[in-house]
Amino acid sequence: MIRVDAAAPLKKRTRGARRYTRLNAVTGWLLVLLVLVSAIPVASNRPAWWLIWTLLLGIGACAYILRAQTLMGGKRRLQITEFKMFFGLALLVPVYAIVQFMPWAAYFPAAFQALPALPPDVIRPDSLSVMPGASLLGAIRAVGFLVFLILVIEVGTMPERIHRLGLWLMLGILLHGLFGLVSLRLLDDYSFWGTKDVYQGMLTGTFVNRNSIATFLGFGLVLGVAYAMTRAHQATLAEPDRGYKTFLTAKRLEILGLWLVIVLLAVCILLTQSRMGLVATGLGAFVTFIVLRVTFKTSAKRILLEAGAAILFLLLGLLPYVGAGVIERAIFTLAQSSDRLSVYLQSWGMIQDRPLTGFGYDAFAPAFELYRADPLVADRYVDLAHNTYLTLWAEQGFIIGSIPMILIGWAVIMIIGRLRSNEGDVAMNAAALGVIALGASHSLFDFSLEMPANVYCFLLIIGLAIARPRISNGATDKAVEIPGGDTALPGRGRGAA
Repeated sequence: MIRVDAAAPLKKRTRGARRYTRLNAVTGWLLVLLVLVSAIPVASNRPAWWLIWTLLLGIGACAYILRAQTLMGGKRRLQITEFKMFFGLALLVPVYAIVQFMPWAAYFPAAFQALPALPPDVIRPDSLSVMPGASLLGAIRAVGFLVFLILVIEVGTMPERIHRLGLWLMLGILLHGLFGLVSLRLLDDYSFWGTKDVYQGMLTGTFVNRNSIATFLGFGLVLGVAYAMTRAHQATLAEPDRGYKTFLTAKRLEILGLWLVIVLLAVCILLTQSRMGLVATGLGAFVTFIVLRVTFKTSAKRILLEAGAAILFLLLGLLPYVGAGVIERAIFTLAQSSDRLSVYLQSWGMIQDRPLTGFGYDAFAPAFELYRADPLVADRYVDLAHNTYLTLWAEQGFIIGSIPMILIGWAVIMIIGRLRSNEGDVAMNAAALGVIALGASHSLFDFSLEMPANVYCFLLIIGLAIARPRISNGATDKAVEIPGGDTALPGRGRGAA
């Protein structure tokens, strides 16, 4: 009689599920690493660098999908099938950038191609974009961002993994801040990429612009606030050790370490002397604080006392020692803002000429030169609007240019829904709302979220917050991953995640 080993298929499925869990874990660490490494070469604000990251993301996404299908079966559904409308809307941005790149201007009404009066010998572009090559490259970069977000959502299926990835991201951002601090204070304002031409005496780290690194460091600070507060809340719910309350427990030491990280990042942000960086980070941290306190059902009186204590600590404990540059620049804000206001007004004039079609993705700089007027007639080259919303509208018009804002609003609604239903990791959900507040407010007055490294960091945090538990196809899946790296068959074991 032939004996059939019934346990063999089970072992095979279990082995495949373990490998699939490892695949997701390794992919998650590589995504965090990409964020931290992309910040090194001047925030990857050079086409060569973000083209490299886009190529690597494309190769990585193909390898991930092939490996996942091999391990989990050909009928396995991707997580993004739960986000069809979301990514469908997002894809309109690079698709329209390609439309702007194509030589189709002759097929559009003249009103859609409005340009200021030009000399007769100036050749008008035969595309909607005034710089078609830049628009094509911009489309490639946008697709790279979407691939990155897809991978984040694919691996962000377990709260434990989400929590760990966010923690390592925060620590990596801290390392960037410490490098900038050492470079400024101990290495005579050392710059990794050569002699600093601007922002001498200000912390810039591996970035070039103080505002951009302030946003990057702010993301880490908001994560730190979320982790410190959630761990503190867990500590208050813990049972006394042998009936006694102990102060210096491992959990409380961890909380103290997180607050030390927050203080160090706050010092680094102050040393950037970025006015809006400080304000936006404060707003992001405050949003995270309020969200967590409301989630934990804290009394209004305690919320007010804690918020007041935090503001007092900032004003009396940090600003007098490391914030002199910020205070000085804040005092002269109005006197120094005339050029910035002129850029805003002239950018708005551009938008009014082409409210629907825009001047081409990534083509703000050459388009602005066509409209530049008094008082912006100095030799200084204006290649950025210092307002991401105006940039989007000037480049792609009101309709397509508003899609990124719509998607972020959509993400906010999803994250709030996850908080209300107690899904995902509460620290990451709260941090994501704080990061959105930080990025949205800073984008009103600068271009930090136009830096690829900052965009990757932003998308990683938001993607981990909106990611959902692993989709199960019932009998079509060989196995599914569960928290802790264990495995279970569909409908058995400790519920799938």
